[in-house]
Amino acid sequence: MSGTATVTIGESQWDVEVATTSTELAQGLGNRAPIPEYTGMLFDLGGERVVTVNAYEMLFPLSVVFIDEGLRVTEVAPLLEVGDDITTGLPCRYFLETNEGEVDDVNPGDLVTIAGYTPPTPTTSSVFGLMVTMMIVVMMMQMMMKTMKEVK
Repeated sequence: MSGTATVTIGESQWDVEVATTSTELAQGLGNRAPIPEYTGMLFDLGGERVVTVNAYEMLFPLSVVFIDEGLRVTEVAPLLEVGDDITTGLPCRYFLETNEGEVDDVNPGDLVTIAGYTPPTPTTSSVFGLMVTMMIVVMMMQMMMKTMKEVK
């Protein structure tokens, strides 16, 4: 996992694993034995988007809290049964999976704090990769324009 954190919403607090890589995001809590109370997994999608969460490989029911980049709850799914899925109506940056029944006091608009986790920022290598990609696109456009001139 990409680390651990503590998520607090109102009076409730969860000790969580943090998932950020594509493998971690896809696996989640699937095929794991039931987890202790007030623990779970925080998924960082890297940016806001509409997301579908599935419990196809879950061994226990979940509650899911969807959170935007401003660390506000956007939606709450109090019960996601084994084998079910849910798609958000609003974009979210994060979502918290925890034991079913642990989010009864959580509501859209609630403020979320995440302690012990700093979201990743673009690295020099990703900026360099973007620059290289942009240079390739510009070169391809120049070649296409030159070819078009030659055809005329």
